[in-house]
Amino acid sequence: MAVASSADGTKLLAARWNAQLYVSEDAGGTWTTRGPSLFWTAVASSADGTKLVAAASNGQIYTSTDSGQTWIPRDSNRAWRAVASSADGSKLVAVVQDGRIYTSTDSGQTWTPRESNRNWRAVASSADGTKLVAGTIGGQLYTSTDSGVTWTPRESNRSWYSFASSADDTKLAAAVYEGTLFLSTDSGVTWKPHGATRSWYSVATSADGNKLIASAYVTNLQVSGRTGSIVARPSSLVELTYTGKPILRQQRAGDGRGAVS
Repeated sequence: MAVASSADGTKLLAARWNAQLYVSEDAGGTWTTRGPSLFWTAVASSADGTKLVAAASNGQIYTSTDSGQTWIPRDSNRAWRAVASSADGSKLVAVVQDGRIYTSTDSGQTWTPRESNRNWRAVASSADGTKLVAGTIGGQLYTSTDSGVTWTPRESNRSWYSFASSADDTKLAAAVYEGTLFLSTDSGVTWKPHGATRSWYSVATSADGNKLIASAYVTNLQVSGRTGSIVARPSSLVELTYTGKPILRQQRAGDGRGAVS
């Protein structure tokens, strides 16, 4: 469901749905299960990887100060959807689906509700935790320059699914489901569309904001020279029927690819 990394990439945190959390201290070479088994939705890490935060759907937020060895439940059971952390792990922000934005200035020990009840989906933070961006499904995105105390609506109503922020927050990237990617170079005041229209699902950036990576939910299907797309949920059963002439294609041994016939 979610992954987070220390700045040097050695300490990693991964979350599964209806399972425990997974932590690694050797850049993913080995993994150890930690914490309770919950419906985890989001995780975040401090730059040094010692302070971690994990959010569960219809559960609590959990924090760790020892690189995930032990976890402490915080706040109340809510539909937590996304979390973000400052570089030092002291300032945290989390959003609740059909709820509010919550901020913390003490590494998650206490949380303060902010903004209004909305269908919140994504959030990102600058390295110092003062500049934030949060988005909704079917609504606008919102920016804050005071660690989440006040928020300003930006752009248009879209399905904002994921945000990524440069360390200084000047460069932002946003993934819109069934839309395009959006980029901002003025801390989210203005946004410009980029890339093709796809079911964009997540986006990440380098610290300087110059290198980006994004993933989309739908993969193109190519059959007999025609290109189309199938929209389906994970583990969905898709049946294809070929109505042309018989095809016989040899599969090379060991390449692991199947053939259509």
